[in-house]
Amino acid sequence: SLTLWQKALSLEPQNKDYQRGQILTLADAGHYDTALVKLKQLNSGAPDKANLLAEAYIYKLAGRHQDELRAMTESLPENASTQQYPTEYVQALRNNQLAAAIDDANLTPDIRADIHAELVRLSFMPTRSESERYAIADRALAQYAALEILWHDNPDRTAQYQRIQVDHLGALLTRDRYKDVISHYQRLKKTGQIIPPWGQYWVASAYLKDHQPKKAQSIMTELFYHKETIAPDLSDEELADLFYSHLESENYPGALTVTQHTINTSPPFLRLMGTPTSIPNDTWLQGHSFLSTVAKYSNDLPQAEMTARELAYNALGNQGLRIDYASVLQARGWPRAAENELKKAEVIEPRNINLEVEQAWTALTLQEWQQAAVLTHDVVEREPQDPGVIRLKRAVDVHNLAELRIAGSTGIDAEGPDSGKHDVDLTTIVYSPPLKDNWRGFAGFGYADGQFSEGKGIVRDWLAGVEWRSRNIWLEAEYAERVFNHEHKPGARLSGWYDFNDNWRIGSQLERLSHRVPLRAMKNGVTGNSAQAYVRWYQNERRKYGVSWAFTDFSDSNQRHEVSLEGQERIWSSPYLIVDFLPSLYYEQNTEHDTPYYNPIKTFDIVPAFEASHLLWRSYENSWEQIFSAGVGASWQKHYGTDVVTQLGYGQRISWNDVIDAGATLRWEKRPYDGDREHNLYVEFDMTFRF
Repeated sequence: SLTLWQKALSLEPQNKDYQRGQILTLADAGHYDTALVKLKQLNSGAPDKANLLAEAYIYKLAGRHQDELRAMTESLPENASTQQYPTEYVQALRNNQLAAAIDDANLTPDIRADIHAELVRLSFMPTRSESERYAIADRALAQYAALEILWHDNPDRTAQYQRIQVDHLGALLTRDRYKDVISHYQRLKKTGQIIPPWGQYWVASAYLKDHQPKKAQSIMTELFYHKETIAPDLSDEELADLFYSHLESENYPGALTVTQHTINTSPPFLRLMGTPTSIPNDTWLQGHSFLSTVAKYSNDLPQAEMTARELAYNALGNQGLRIDYASVLQARGWPRAAENELKKAEVIEPRNINLEVEQAWTALTLQEWQQAAVLTHDVVEREPQDPGVIRLKRAVDVHNLAELRIAGSTGIDAEGPDSGKHDVDLTTIVYSPPLKDNWRGFAGFGYADGQFSEGKGIVRDWLAGVEWRSRNIWLEAEYAERVFNHEHKPGARLSGWYDFNDNWRIGSQLERLSHRVPLRAMKNGVTGNSAQAYVRWYQNERRKYGVSWAFTDFSDSNQRHEVSLEGQERIWSSPYLIVDFLPSLYYEQNTEHDTPYYNPIKTFDIVPAFEASHLLWRSYENSWEQIFSAGVGASWQKHYGTDVVTQLGYGQRISWNDVIDAGATLRWEKRPYDGDREHNLYVEFDMTFRF
């Protein structure tokens, strides 16, 4: 709008209406001082009533209500009666708690409806604080309640009654009562009342905030598109709502259309009449912020990071852009880098709601549980209805729940010597809710069986332990009662890892009566203890590698050494499809050769694979995907030479409401054992349930 006023004034510099239009728009944008200076210059040349009304308007938006009343009083004609008071003067008296000076009985119904509408409009002014906006909306809601009683059954007030019904939608929206907006809208539709465009926009905004983006998208598309072209006069807020209605409906082409429209129609800087310098164009910044966001949700995180970083570092005083940049870093798996950016943003406005929400998310990722709880408590007290706050509170509440984990596999058709035919491997563990922030207790049960030529092997485990989680550290200690061959033997495990930074992690595990010992060995009375260490390097979501070493000391004097290298290279990503290349190397050697279980002297495998994850459906925290995998490689075994290894897999995974994450995968593998290629068809499954 300011750009258009500037163009108009360049054509007619002396046009007073154009000058007043620019001044009022400056006030709407929050530039009160600039607007007052320009109004003073205009007034010195030609003082008139219109300038006084403009002055009162500026003071009203700035919250300077005494000055507003003074300007309005000066604008009144002499000997004006209460019946002739304009709506603006009545509102100025109310803003100064002088409503008693007005004889309400003499206010016309139209003026009463105007006052109600003005309160609703003021409650949407972005330059006001949240508490001010809520207070104004509450006044509008109180007026609506009184007028609704007076006019509900009065046929002479039908027009005014319909007006306040529509404006009531706006007051409810300001107070974040989204479900009430929707239900009130549905009641109005049943009565056949026509909802004007601004009322429909309020309803669409409520649908969007209430996680019903497709309904919001339908309304906004009808309002803001003309012959498949976006209307040219949309506000920043309308563009944002239209963008997110597309994005949250998984309509990425629509989101890109809004993004390109915003960028193409917005210059980076704006020049204000009478000022020597230009100012950043918020709409241009918003368009590039859209660009980063749509890249992030389209799984193009490198592009999202590049765009967000450029915006944040070229607009150092813009806290929102810095927060957006930190959010992208968090999505790339760099919570410590995100934490540093949020510290920089904290200097501008330490208690900004969006800042504290993002800091709490980062704290959760870094296992800073107390910090996350404090930040969440603060934002919930201040903005309980904010969608970002509601989402954060849900995450913290889920973190504080108990957790059930089930994982295992079952053989369908197997020829391999490792696990036997029709094998079953199942582990079920229940974790307690967090205790004193960092601790959790757990208990569980494990079961494994398989059919071998020498008989059926069965192992049962009863286990219990404690878990410790804090910044950079995870530890777990477990005691297990292992039952096999009609014997009860005590087992134990100590696992842990330490993060040096966002890229490097080291981990280790020590185990007595180790689960690395094959089931067939335990069937034949052979047990063992093991030690494992690993190093993981994580560049970002597109590349990571890990090297591990394991040593198992069997009770039959065999000693096994294992070394493996596994990695991930992302080769394709789109909103619904991700394809990864998974290189894998494995080396094993054993000191004993004549054992009742598969025990090669030396073996070396190279099995590169590909994995494709296809998103079938997603709605906020709920998703359904299918996973394809395939690999072809070679396995060398001492004295038996080299042969081909082939692998295929297909699975599906469901995530639901933050509390359920479950998946199952059918796998087929064919590989050599002692020179003979044998196959194994089995199903893997896992589930995590919070309760």
